[in-house]
Amino acid sequence: METPSKSFWRKRRSAEGITFLGLGVNVGLMGLKVGLGLTLGSTALFADGIHSLSDLATDLVTLGGLRMAKKPPDETHAYGHGKFETLAGTIVALALLGVGVFIVLEAVQSLREGVLPRLGWAVALAAAFSVVLKEWLYQVTVRMGNELRSAAILANAWHHRSDALSSLPVLVGGICASFGLGKVDGIAAILVAGLIGWAAWKILRRALHELTEGAFSPRDRERVITAIEGVEGVKSWHKLRTRYAGQEAFVDVHIQVDPELSVSDSHAIASRVEEAVRKALGGRASVVVHIEPTTDDED
Repeated sequence: METPSKSFWRKRRSAEGITFLGLGVNVGLMGLKVGLGLTLGSTALFADGIHSLSDLATDLVTLGGLRMAKKPPDETHAYGHGKFETLAGTIVALALLGVGVFIVLEAVQSLREGVLPRLGWAVALAAAFSVVLKEWLYQVTVRMGNELRSAAILANAWHHRSDALSSLPVLVGGICASFGLGKVDGIAAILVAGLIGWAAWKILRRALHELTEGAFSPRDRERVITAIEGVEGVKSWHKLRTRYAGQEAFVDVHIQVDPELSVSDSHAIASRVEEAVRKALGGRASVVVHIEPTTDDED
């Protein structure tokens, strides 16, 4: 039977593995789209290739965040290094925003110059290939991110999805270019930028929530409350505080118990609360329980 410790490190290795997979895919797509974009004169395909280049960079950022987050607590980071993973997600989001601005500028210039891409069918074929490959990569990465509740991996997954979505307008633009409709390529590039900006905002909002000590979602908070109230011996609870740090969850709560109980029995109840909360959150929590006696006013 797999122990919690072994399961934890297995998932860590899987998190890095899925990121390495994305890195390899992005290297190939970047070369394909940038090369064809320059050769065929397609601003949209070239911009899509630059987006893949940003994917490559953010894969490296994500790997760095995951490896920093693995470091155990020390004198300088007593609560661990989980926020480095969240920071990596923030950097990914900011990179996406920068890519979106770059694409808009390139697209506007292309529209002004009236550049008509050559071999529109080749542009469309490259875009179609990118859509299929990056959507598959998104699906496998987002499953891993949800399993680990990792802001960095989920951010990277959405970066893959944004790359897939960004290739759809390029696909349409390539088809239209085959019929002499050159301006569609520039319009497609602007649509790409809009999709990228939306994805960046979703990622950034979540990452900033964690970096600013945001509390659990209502769903996770309710899980914690249900776990606390389900432990025999807990008369009431208050001062519940929650926060995330990457894949780690932190819970701090005061519980009230029968004042006639011994210190040993009270401690046993607190330990059961800690275990119940960790189990409710999938074993990924650091739980601190403060014990208080009930008073006559509370009985």
